[in-house]
Amino acid sequence: MFFLNVQNPDALFQKIGECEGAVVYLDGDGARRDLKPVAAQMLTFGAPLRPREIPALEVIAERPGDQARLLRYMMDACC
Repeated sequence: MFFLNVQNPDALFQKIGECEGAVVYLDGDGARRDLKPVAAQMLTFGAPLRPREIPALEVIAERPGDQARLLRYMMDACC
Protein backbone atom coordinates (compact mmCIF):
# COMPACT_ATOMS: atom_id res chain seq x y z
CA MET A 1 0.00 0.00 0.00
CA PHE A 2 1.43 3.33 -1.01
CA PHE A 3 0.55 6.48 0.96
CA LEU A 4 1.10 9.81 -0.74
CA ASN A 5 0.99 13.28 0.79
CA VAL A 6 0.02 12.24 4.32
CA GLN A 7 -1.12 15.48 5.96
CA ASN A 8 -1.77 14.01 9.42
CA PRO A 9 1.05 11.57 10.25
CA ASP A 10 -0.15 11.23 13.87
CA ALA A 11 -3.43 9.70 12.69
CA LEU A 12 -1.56 7.29 10.40
CA PHE A 13 0.86 6.30 13.18
CA GLN A 14 -2.10 5.74 15.51
CA LYS A 15 -3.77 3.43 12.95
CA ILE A 16 -0.51 1.54 12.48
CA GLY A 17 -0.28 1.10 16.25
CA GLU A 18 -3.77 -0.44 16.25
CA CYS A 19 -2.74 -3.13 13.76
CA GLU A 20 -2.53 -6.64 15.17
CA GLY A 21 0.09 -8.08 12.83
CA ALA A 22 3.39 -6.87 11.46
CA VAL A 23 3.45 -3.60 9.55
CA VAL A 24 6.62 -2.79 7.65
CA TYR A 25 7.83 -0.04 5.38
CA LEU A 26 10.37 -0.18 2.59
CA ASP A 27 13.37 2.03 3.20
CA GLY A 28 15.37 3.75 0.46
CA ASP A 29 17.44 0.61 -0.09
CA GLY A 30 14.37 -1.62 -0.43
CA ALA A 31 14.86 -3.28 2.97
CA ARG A 32 11.78 -4.00 5.07
CA ARG A 33 11.72 -2.22 8.42
CA ASP A 34 9.23 -2.72 11.25
CA LEU A 35 7.03 0.36 11.35
CA LYS A 36 5.12 -0.23 14.58
CA PRO A 37 7.98 0.77 16.93
CA VAL A 38 8.73 3.80 14.74
CA ALA A 39 5.07 4.85 14.89
CA ALA A 40 5.02 4.45 18.69
CA GLN A 41 8.18 6.54 19.03
CA MET A 42 6.76 9.28 16.80
CA LEU A 43 3.64 9.51 18.96
CA THR A 44 5.68 9.50 22.17
CA PHE A 45 8.30 12.10 21.23
CA GLY A 46 7.57 15.80 21.35
CA ALA A 47 6.06 17.65 18.42
CA PRO A 48 9.37 19.08 17.12
CA LEU A 49 10.61 15.59 16.21
CA ARG A 50 7.43 14.50 14.43
CA PRO A 51 7.04 15.13 10.72
CA ARG A 52 4.27 17.55 9.76
CA GLU A 53 3.59 15.60 6.60
CA ILE A 54 4.90 12.53 4.83
CA PRO A 55 5.34 12.92 1.06
CA ALA A 56 5.42 9.18 0.30
CA LEU A 57 5.45 5.96 2.30
CA GLU A 58 5.13 2.38 1.12
CA VAL A 59 3.58 0.19 3.81
CA ILE A 60 3.01 -3.56 3.88
CA ALA A 61 0.55 -4.97 6.42
CA GLU A 62 0.81 -8.69 7.12
CA ARG A 63 -2.81 -9.37 8.08
CA PRO A 64 -5.83 -8.76 5.83
CA GLY A 65 -7.68 -7.03 8.70
CA ASP A 66 -4.79 -4.62 9.10
CA GLN A 67 -4.74 -3.98 5.36
CA ALA A 68 -8.45 -3.14 5.53
CA ARG A 69 -7.88 -0.85 8.55
CA LEU A 70 -5.16 1.09 6.73
CA LEU A 71 -7.21 1.25 3.54
CA ARG A 72 -10.17 2.69 5.49
CA TYR A 73 -7.81 5.26 7.02
CA MET A 74 -6.58 6.19 3.55
CA MET A 75 -10.12 6.57 2.25
CA ASP A 76 -11.29 8.62 5.25
CA ALA A 77 -8.21 10.85 5.26
CA CYS A 78 -8.55 11.89 1.65
CA CYS A 79 -12.29 12.71 1.62
